[in-house]
Parts: sequence; structure tokens; C-alpha cells
Amino acid sequence: MLAVGLLLARPAAAVVRIDPHTEVRVIKIQGAKSIPPHKLREVIQTKDRGSFYGTRVALGKLPLIPSPTPNPFSPLTLQEDVVRIRDAYAAAGFFHAQARYDVRHDPSKNLLDVTFVIDEGPPLLLSDVSIGPADSTSMLAIPPGQEKSWQRLVRSIERQRGRRLILEDAKAGSTNLAGWWRDRGYPRVSAATSLVGDANPDSARLRYRISPGGFARFGEVCVEGNHRVETRVLRRQMDLSPGDPYSAAALKQAELDLQVLDMVRTARVEAPLPALASAAALPESALGGGTEERLPVRALITESDRGLVGGDVGYVTDGGVSSEARWTLRNWSGGGRTLNLTGLAQTGWLALTDNPDVRYRLAVSLKQPAVFHRRISALLTPFVEHLDVSEGRWTQVGLNTTLVYQMKGINSLSLDYQVARKYVYQYKLEDLAAGDIDLFTFLTQLSQGFLDSLGSKQFSSAVTMSATRGSLDNTANPRRGVIVRPAVQVTAPTSISTTAYWRLGLTANGFAPLGALSSLAARVRVGRLYPFGKSVPGPEDDYRIKVLQLRDASFTAGGTGDVRGWENRLLGPKVPDVRFVSSGDSLVPVAHGYVPYGGLECTSFSLELRLPLPGTGPNFTSLFFLDGGRVWTDDARFQLQKADSLDQNKVFCAAGAGLGLRTPVGPIQVSLGYKLNPSITDLVDSADLFAASREGRPIDQLHMKNSRRWQWHLAIGASY
Repeated sequence: MLAVGLLLARPAAAVVRIDPHTEVRVIKIQGAKSIPPHKLREVIQTKDRGSFYGTRVALGKLPLIPSPTPNPFSPLTLQEDVVRIRDAYAAAGFFHAQARYDVRHDPSKNLLDVTFVIDEGPPLLLSDVSIGPADSTSMLAIPPGQEKSWQRLVRSIERQRGRRLILEDAKAGSTNLAGWWRDRGYPRVSAATSLVGDANPDSARLRYRISPGGFARFGEVCVEGNHRVETRVLRRQMDLSPGDPYSAAALKQAELDLQVLDMVRTARVEAPLPALASAAALPESALGGGTEERLPVRALITESDRGLVGGDVGYVTDGGVSSEARWTLRNWSGGGRTLNLTGLAQTGWLALTDNPDVRYRLAVSLKQPAVFHRRISALLTPFVEHLDVSEGRWTQVGLNTTLVYQMKGINSLSLDYQVARKYVYQYKLEDLAAGDIDLFTFLTQLSQGFLDSLGSKQFSSAVTMSATRGSLDNTANPRRGVIVRPAVQVTAPTSISTTAYWRLGLTANGFAPLGALSSLAARVRVGRLYPFGKSVPGPEDDYRIKVLQLRDASFTAGGTGDVRGWENRLLGPKVPDVRFVSSGDSLVPVAHGYVPYGGLECTSFSLELRLPLPGTGPNFTSLFFLDGGRVWTDDARFQLQKADSLDQNKVFCAAGAGLGLRTPVGPIQVSLGYKLNPSITDLVDSADLFAASREGRPIDQLHMKNSRRWQWHLAIGASY
């Protein structure tokens, strides 16, 4: 075996014998104050084994979990790391920073412990930041009407004054200055940056010098590369016209607007600058009068395949195994239209809840782009779906008409109208909270056809306005950003709808990084239902029928994507799921689990700390959360607020932990929640509660199972 000698920095004259199997056990950094150690680790190419190495070796023997990758030690890489650290400090304004390393050898395990020792030294401070023309004898001619915008940019760059020089910030200032002029008709702008020494050797002056160059306008716009999509359709998507002032931002936006079309896979929109000599040789007409350039615009398109077949398979604790299949036909009948056929099956198979949500849906969707505006798309979607959920079992046939205004990034506005007819086969709501009737009497009424007055056919007609606003650094796995989703729904026209209500809702998600790998995620949800007209019980109406009719619109809480610690929608008011089974010539009531009663008002929140799982790599994450929520009805017309004998209308909270894993099929998250302040119904078996209600026994004396405080959740998909 070939041995290599390594001369250590300390102790002096010591020599370590290493071989191709030598690895670094741990890397430490001492003396780093201005640059966080995790940032320095990003530039260091010497790699250690990481924490929990033995555990990772053991886990690597399991399927889908990779074994630790060997990282043989390289003396040359270690010496280069010292230079990299010095360069990192120079970029941060520490031009006198010094770095060295100490190495300790464990010969019994053939492992090294490396410590980088850093002396930062004094930083270089910026005593002044100035912005001016390249020619000191002239002044910058700011385009008319852009003075305030220019001053805002100048003030933002001048904030560097008095601070430590950071080369990245200095370069960003130059980029922003050039970009400002480039978006206002000056494609040949240049922004030079220079440092001028000061009397104090630890300070300097930062200067930006701007040369706008000549003014330019867009020329003719041509489209290339399209074979199926008509040129007029593509041209309609671009907000570029001959004679418009040149703008790099407008070219970039045109690319994004083109990619809104499903048939467009990639788009590149450019207005190439000819060489200065060539520009000078252009005729006066091409230069727009001798002083303005006319730059032809070229949009280069790559089209997608016309047909596409795809699908997904997933799992959630509340719905079990689910799958979705899609067939897409792009540019159907021309005009950039897209035809989609989608089938969804949420089977309930392997669900961890007593009453899983089972859903089957088939929908055909036709998407028409550029309706009224190039960023507005219209969707026409007839559908049929069958649901067997905690509220009941029914089949629904309907039609959705949607207008979507797509803004930058994830921002959008939508207006939706849905008309549907529901065929109800079974209701699953038993009124334990009724103030004037006991449970068993009401259940008997149910079995005798009390709910026949609801009808087996219901109609709905609702208009929904919703929006998505915010920005995320990574839509698949966000660590920074905010996303807000408000929604307003109203039944209209009420003449063809079984119910009448306004429904207001708001969900907000926020993400903030905590260091290099950790982050904090937060979520808030609020909602309010305002029944009116036919949905408000009159003096001779049974309010319970109105409550049942509003079940689809009422609010619930709890579940994998909401308040963990509770099963899906079972936080707050709930009643035993009582079903009548035949026994001879009579019907026998049997309770199995709970179903949500819901409420007209709802609020919930979640705080989640996401930390790296030591020794497992970037695809593994540990999480710790605190969730809470409340569902209640504060409306005397429905008589529910005075019937809270089981104290189910208060705020409930849960805490827990979990693990996250990023896989090729999507993110997987498993978590365990613990109810901090459960209600009686959270701890008592539904069969026991039902039996006590029938027999008139006190409910608070029933056996409470602490095991019911725990709730598992498993999900595949995004966390917002």
C-alpha cells in the first residue's frame, strides 16, 4: 500500500502517515465571526464523515436509503481550502484575513480531525458611495418621468456607505444600475465600478460610473420554430410592438407569457445588438431618424408534444392510497387550446382513520388561452364525482367555468362559477348537540325518514373569487417566502340553489430560513360562513335541516394538512357515526367512529421547525410542530352555541414531531401528533359515548383512553 506523508501545522515537525483509505472524521472552524461557519463549509472542499456515521452505515443496508459515500482525504485539497477561505474573506471585505489548519491523527481508526484557524483582521469600510456619469464633465440625462424611480435606486445603493465592503453587494449595485437603464431604452449601457483609496488604509470610496449609450426601440417582431401553433396566436401572447422603447424586462416577460401556452415547451425572445460599426453603417430609416436604433425582435419557439399521458400515485393518512391519471391533447382544434381528461381515485385503502375520505372523479377540461387578455385563460370543465366521506355518501354531476388571470410567478386571480346536482344516498350526521332532544330520540327519527325532508337531490350554484399572492424561493421545497390565498364564495342565483350563503376564507403560509439548512414554516387559516335567505331557519323551521343542507360549505378542522393530532376534520364539534343495521324485523343502531358536525366559523394555525436530520444528507428533514384550531358557530339562529355540553367549541392544540424525505415520486412526510387539551369526545370511544347517551349515564364518567391522544399522519405532496 502506498503511504503518503503529511506535514502538520501543529505540533511542529510531526508527520502523519496517510493512505488512500484515510478519511476526515470531523472538521472544525475556529475564529470565524463575520462569516458564519456553515457558509465557510460551503467553500471548503475537504469533506468529513459527518455525524451519526455508524447509524448511517446501518441504515444504508435498508432499501431506498443510500450508504455513506467514502471521501478519501487529499492533502492538496486541504491546502487549497486555505486559499478558498482567504478568498471568501476577501470577498467579504477582509483583505488581511489569514487562515491555517491543524490536523490530529487517530492511527487506530485511520481518521483525521481537521481544524481551520482563522484570523479575520480588520475589514475595509466604505467611507463614501457615489454614482455619476462616465464623463465627469457632463450630467446623467434621466429619462422624463423616471426621476423618482432613479432616486429610489440610488438611495438603495448608497446604503453601502459606512458599511463593510462586500463584493457581492458592490457587483449587485452595478448590475441594478445597468438593468435600470436597459429597461428604459438603453441596451448598450455600461456601469463601471471602482475602489478609490482613502487616507485611512482600512477605508475606501466606492464609485459607480454610468455610460447609457444610444437610445433604441424595438423593430419588427418575428416568430420562428413553430409548426403547429399559429404565428398569430404566439404573437398575441407578446406585449411587444415595433416602435416601443427597448426593454430587457419586456423581452423576459414575453418569454414567460409565451410559456403560458401548454404547447410551448421553451421560448427565447431576443433583440440582438449589432456591432457598433454595423449600427453606424445602417441607413437612417433603420436608426429611426439617425439617433435611435431599431432592433428587430426574434422569438424562437420549441413546441411540446401534442399528446401526453401521465399520472400520479400518492398516499395521505385521511384518504389512503390515491391515484390520478391524465390525458392531454395540446393545441386541440388550433388557437393554443388544450383538452384534458382527468380521472382521480382516492380509495381509502390503508387509511389510518375510522372514516376515510373516498372520492372518485372524472372530468373533461377545455382550456382557452388569451380570453380578453393574453394572461387570462378560460376553463370549461364538466365533471362527475362520487364521494363517501364523513358527512355522507353521494354522487355529483356538474359544470365549472373558470377565468384565471396569471400574473408573475405563482400569483394569480380566478373567478369560478359551478353549477351541480347532487344525488344523496346517505347522510352521516347525528345531532348529539341538539339542545331540545336526546341523541337516541333523534337517531330514531333519522331511521324513520326524518331526513327525507332534506331530499335525495340537491342543487348548488355558486360563484367563487379567489387569489394566490406571494413568492417562494422554491415551489417544491420552500425555505423563504410568503403565499396568501383569499377566497370569497356566494350562492347565485339562489333560485336554482338549495342553499344560500356567503363563504369567506383566507389561508396564509410563511417560510423563513434559520441558518443554512434549518427553516421555520407557519400557517394560518380563518373562515366564516354567512347563511342568508332560504338557509336561515324561520320560526316554524327545524334548524337541524338547515345545518345539514349547509354541510358542504361548513368549516371543519384537523388532519394531515391542518391541525395534526386529530383525524381529518375531527377537531371540534363531532358526534358518533351511528348507522342502523337490520336485526330481524327491527333496525339496531351501531356507532363506529365519529363524524364532524362542523361550524359556521373556523380558525387554525401551525408552527413548524424544520431541521436537518444529522448524518442523513440533504434529502432528510426532521420537524417539530405546534398546531391549533377552533371550529364553532356563534349564531343564535342555529341554536348550536348554547348546546356545547361537551365543551367542543374551544381552541384545541397539538404538538408533535416527524420526518420528511424528498424522493423521485415527491416529498414524503410522516408525523406523530399529540393532543394537548382534548375534549371528552377525543378520548372516549364513540360506541361507549353512544351507549351512555342511550342509557342516560353521565358522559364525564366514561373511560377515557389516553392512547387516543396520539395520531399518526403520512402524506406525499407539498406542504402548502
